[in-house]
Amino acid sequence: MSKLKKKDEWVLRSTYDDHWFDDVKGDCFEIAYDWLEFDTEDEILKYLQKNIYGEGDSKPANFKTIKEYVDAFYFQVFKRTH
Repeated sequence: MSKLKKKDEWVLRSTYDDHWFDDVKGDCFEIAYDWLEFDTEDEILKYLQKNIYGEGDSKPANFKTIKEYVDAFYFQVFKRTH
């Protein structure tokens, strides 16, 4: 009987302001979370380098490390082990 190898999974969490209108309450705001899953840290970095722009920038931020994105844009990165 062989043991199944645990697979590591990386999760990128970002926060954003969500806004909607409620007929009773009016304008509603809350902080919402977005979760993206990746197989490796390198995949996270490639995603960030391709898709994350600074405010008002026309080109991606293109930092060299995940930590730079975390510090600049307040992302959180988690390692999940199954």
